[in-house]
Amino acid sequence: MTNFSKLKDFNIILLVILSSITIFIYFPLFQESVYFKQLDFQWSPSKLVSQGINHYDYMLNGNREGIIGSQYGEYLHGLYVLFYPFTILSWENAKIIWFIFNFFIAIIIPLLICKKFEIKDEETILIVFFFLCSNVTKAHMVIGQQSLLILFFFCLPFIRKSKINVILSGISYLKYSIGYVLFLNFAINKKINLLLLSFIIPVTGWLFYCLITDSNFLHSAFQPFELAIQNHLINIDGIEIMPKNIFLFSFFEFFQLEHKSIVALLISLSVNTYFIFQIKNLDDELKKLSCLLISTLIFFPHYPHNFVLVLPLLIYSVKNFNKFSSKISFFASIYFLSFFRAIEIYVPSYLNNIIPNPEFFIKYLNIIFLFLILLINVFENKIFLKKIKIKQ
Repeated sequence: MTNFSKLKDFNIILLVILSSITIFIYFPLFQESVYFKQLDFQWSPSKLVSQGINHYDYMLNGNREGIIGSQYGEYLHGLYVLFYPFTILSWENAKIIWFIFNFFIAIIIPLLICKKFEIKDEETILIVFFFLCSNVTKAHMVIGQQSLLILFFFCLPFIRKSKINVILSGISYLKYSIGYVLFLNFAINKKINLLLLSFIIPVTGWLFYCLITDSNFLHSAFQPFELAIQNHLINIDGIEIMPKNIFLFSFFEFFQLEHKSIVALLISLSVNTYFIFQIKNLDDELKKLSCLLISTLIFFPHYPHNFVLVLPLLIYSVKNFNKFSSKISFFASIYFLSFFRAIEIYVPSYLNNIIPNPEFFIKYLNIIFLFLILLINVFENKIFLKKIKIKQ
């Protein structure tokens, strides 16, 4: 038997074993998700839209009767048009279809990235298995989030450069807390044609939304942002607050400053823009994709389930594991995909009598750690070149 045949047989055995383990893990997740959770799946706002109701108006006016769980309805208009087929189904059946869809897209994303960037078969199998079984992905599946859908379309221009992929990548803009970095990437690289193509789906979705709900085009354009501000930056007493989710400039929480949440976000996005200017100089597309995605986790407030965006960094670090920086990135990606949330939940209880506000402290340390990973990956080439010049 040749070495190639042995390797092929090993890969098949590995695939069968890991597939069996995955099914064993996911069956109870499926039950929990479908029968008890899926509270983030944007079905109820989409249902309102299918009935001709502007769900932004509905929720901005304080109505929550038709809204299920944490379906806050803050995405751009196109998502609720895109989800129209789900509204034909009952809530119970829509949850089942959405779970299955998310499961397959969680497999497809790493497969596509690994194939594009020529990752070995056995490494690809292990990456897919680990990603499916990571705590972040499992949490994403249980609550029915949309981040995997957004990640899929965000990655398309990096997997294959074509007009259709750029157009489809505009779907990532619908979750603007992630998609904005792709927009900035196109703009900073002066790829105006790609920028315009990427706007086709968001703009078309906005127009269709307004036609379906008989909404004023100009008035409705800003409603997703108004609703997000109402949900996250204003408390029940009408007082402005900082975002609950930690980002690099969350320390503004401790400043006595008017409109500090808006100021902190604007400064953070400005610094993010600077880093995207630096990222554009990277010559490795996978590394560029990885850095763009982790930058939004650093510079914008995100729930833990959005850390599925760390996946490309994991794949990049596996591919380039011989580099010291990639070894650090590998362990960081493992940590953020599977362990960081447990640290944030359990460690603060041991620090209550040692430091003030330990929960904030631990969460902020995680963001600093991820920021250091970004710095290492963005500036390692410059540091390496400086060392060579010094030696010369």
